Amino acid sequence: KKLRGIDVEACDKMLDSMLTTAASNDDFSLSSLVNVMKLEVFVFYQEWKDAIDLVRKAGNVRLFLPSFFVSVRYTFLEALTYLKAAESASGWKKRQMKKCA
Repeated sequence: KKLRGIDVEACDKMLDSMLTTAASNDDFSLSSLVNVMKLEVFVFYQEWKDAIDLVRKAGNVRLFLPSFFVSVRYTFLEALTYLKAAESASGWKKRQMKKCA
């Protein structure tokens, strides 16, 4: 990220402020879209641990996504996250993550 000249902290603060605003207004569709955007960033930069934490914390966001395309995209990213996280896990945790994918 540093090589590409991206200010990571500013982007994280922006997404976190959008998520805070959505939570304070009880806007579940906006919070689910922000979670999808954050998941896309984590997958793009291959930060699998952060991505799996986000997936588990966000819960089932498919209920609040506005379109079918975004829902399918989230499902793909979620499965990819579980599969990549399972590669670094071992034992029963690996089997559990593959089952979730």
